[in-house]
Amino acid sequence: MLTQHVKLSPEALFQEIGGEGVILDLTSSSYFGLDEVGVRLWQLLQADTSLQAAHDTLLAEYEVEPAQLEQDLERLIAQLVEAGLAKVEAFATNAGQ
Repeated sequence: MLTQHVKLSPEALFQEIGGEGVILDLTSSSYFGLDEVGVRLWQLLQADTSLQAAHDTLLAEYEVEPAQLEQDLERLIAQLVEAGLAKVEAFATNAGQ
């Protein structure tokens, strides 16, 4: 899973409020809430779509076991995809070209 890239929806407006985050999906007019770690993940994915890079940064910033963090990220990304706020893409390589 960590080799994937996550593209955030251009139809999602993000606002951080008091350490928590709120995402408004302009397509459905629905809201999605994020806790502190979710906010940090969203910020990281805005800068770099690499899930591995986000995982590595979060691992350095929070006291968490790598396997637990990966499970938590997988669950949150699945929720974002289900809500239409993100798309997951496999990492493309230039092998064989």
